[in-house]
Amino acid sequence: MSGRGYGRGRGGQRQRIGGPAYCVCPKCGYRVPHTRGVPCLSTRCPKCGTAMLPSS
Repeated sequence: MSGRGYGRGRGGQRQRIGGPAYCVCPKCGYRVPHTRGVPCLSTRCPKCGTAMLPSS
């Protein structure tokens, strides 16, 4: 099969149902609970101001 939709994807770890449980700062490691509907990247770390990433 070689049509649209049959690619291998990009890899990486999949999120659980409902998205990540926490947003984590890649700089200082501070964690906050993820707010549904708000991407972690748009959340700033309250300690250092860095954009946060979803936890795995």
